[in-house]
Amino acid sequence: MTLILKQIATLAASLLALYGIALAVTLVLVPGTDVGRQLDAGQARSSLFMTEPKYVFLARSSLDTTDDKVILLGASNMQVGFRQAQVQALVPGAEVHNLSVGGSNITQVSQIVDLVREVQSPEARRHNTYVIGLWYGLFADDSVRWHTDDRHAGDTDIDIERYRYGFYRRTEHGPEPLLPPDRLDTGVLLIHPYLVLDRTARDLTRSLRGFLNAKPKDITDDERNAVVLSEEQKQKYLAFWRDYMGNTKTLSEKPFETLQHTIDGILAEGGRVVLVDLPIPPWHAQGAVLASDYTRRTAPLFAQLQTRPGVTVVAAIDGPEADFSDEVHPKPRVTERWAQRLATAVTASTGVALTTRSASAQ
Repeated sequence: MTLILKQIATLAASLLALYGIALAVTLVLVPGTDVGRQLDAGQARSSLFMTEPKYVFLARSSLDTTDDKVILLGASNMQVGFRQAQVQALVPGAEVHNLSVGGSNITQVSQIVDLVREVQSPEARRHNTYVIGLWYGLFADDSVRWHTDDRHAGDTDIDIERYRYGFYRRTEHGPEPLLPPDRLDTGVLLIHPYLVLDRTARDLTRSLRGFLNAKPKDITDDERNAVVLSEEQKQKYLAFWRDYMGNTKTLSEKPFETLQHTIDGILAEGGRVVLVDLPIPPWHAQGAVLASDYTRRTAPLFAQLQTRPGVTVVAAIDGPEADFSDEVHPKPRVTERWAQRLATAVTASTGVALTTRSASAQ
């Protein structure tokens, strides 16, 4: 028995030594995670984290500061519509972070707020201004959005990242942390070899995967600006969103309750909330029954929330059809105008400095 225990201990020590060597080598080859002071999930692909959910989950510890912070949250139209650099250039008195994750619903947005809260001190939380981009697609019911064949029923993309490296464990009450949130940086350091290996594998097989999957190339800003949708494309987009939302004609109550609960939590800890009513192209708004239901539901909600100290509502930005490259995403040429509108609202809400210089100057 003693011999067996000794062999097990020797094996464990050898494995730890090998992993230590792997950690040292990868830190020399790739010393950082390619994340700057201001977080931008839109840059996840060029970072060591590669995906937006992983980026948000693993990079968030840098938000534990007492500097004023503007944290942008929502789905891909919030990420594309409010470019971090453009908003930052207009709000130099605060740190601007875009933690919007494509495909999010309000449940996942609320989870990201919780992730930020986990790594912050009470004082740091008082310096948060959360900007949440709303539209009918963000109110997709969890039973439709997250109960799919590619995941454990109900797991969001953020949940998947919680469990991926063992930082959390699954319980009947939801995710529970195994790694204390204040030790997140240590955890990221320890999984560095895995992160480097994942990105290396992606980079080495990118061409092959693109060929096998027939994945279209990323289009440029100029190409997006030149897009004109055909009627056939519009109908395909409308069909996609009907299916995405579960082919229902009304939005359920639960997502609106989640939004209210999220706002209550932010205000209770001294933070602020800016709600942005995101536009969609007129043809989309007219062709989607849920768009009108969203407007009907949010009109009284926005009026009520606007009366609460710490909450600002930004009415829908004018969005003619020519401003959009598809059914929800604005063309690059209009994002500076959107940034200016948001910066004005943020300044009115927080009192941070607003610069009038062009956002494109940065």
